Amino acid sequence: MFYNWKAIIFGFCFVIVFVGFSCVRKVYSDDRMQIDPSFLNIFNSVTKKGSFSFRDSNNNRKAFIITNIDSVISNQKGWFINEAPYKLLIMKFREVGPDTTQLERMNEIFVNKDPAANRNSLCIQFNNFYYSGDSLPSLNYDPLYVNGKIITGYYFFKTSLDLKHSNDVKELYISAGKGFLGFKTSSGEFWSNEE
Repeated sequence: MFYNWKAIIFGFCFVIVFVGFSCVRKVYSDDRMQIDPSFLNIFNSVTKKGSFSFRDSNNNRKAFIITNIDSVISNQKGWFINEAPYKLLIMKFREVGPDTTQLERMNEIFVNKDPAANRNSLCIQFNNFYYSGDSLPSLNYDPLYVNGKIITGYYFFKTSLDLKHSNDVKELYISAGKGFLGFKTSSGEFWSNEE
C-alpha cells in the first residue's frame, strides 16, 4: 500500500496551524470595540422612537413600527473554531397599514464594528432600498424642498439595486439628529417625515 506522506504531513500541519490560530484569536479592548460616533448617531436617531411615518404630496401616509432592537458583541477567545470579534447594533421595523410595499428583504438598519480591521459599517434595508458601506456619504447642507418642508443637514443615500416596484425606495434622507427625514420612490414620489 502506497501513502503520499508529503500530502499527509502537509494536511496534518494545516490542521494544526488552523486549530492553533483559532485558539489564539485576540480579544480586543472596550475602546477598540466602540462604534464610531457618526455611525452611532445615525443609528440612535432612527431608533429613538417606537414608530415613524411619512406623507406624500397627496397626503397619503406610510407608517412603520420598530419590532426589534438588539445588540450583539462577540469578543472572546475560543477553544476551537470561534467567530471573529465584532459588535453589532440592529433595528428591525415593518410597515403597517393597507398599502404596504412587497418586500424582497427585511426592513432593518444596523451598524457594525470590526475591531480587527478597526472598521465601522452601516447597512440600511428600507422597503427594498439597500445600502451598505464602510464610510458615510458627506453631510449635505444644501436645502432640499420636499412636500413643503425644507430639509438641511442630512445624509443622502441612494441604492444601486434595480428596483421592481413603483413604491420601492430609491433615495433615502437621514439626519444624525432627527432620523429618517424622507425618501423618494422609484416612481419619483417624495415622502417626507411627518414631524
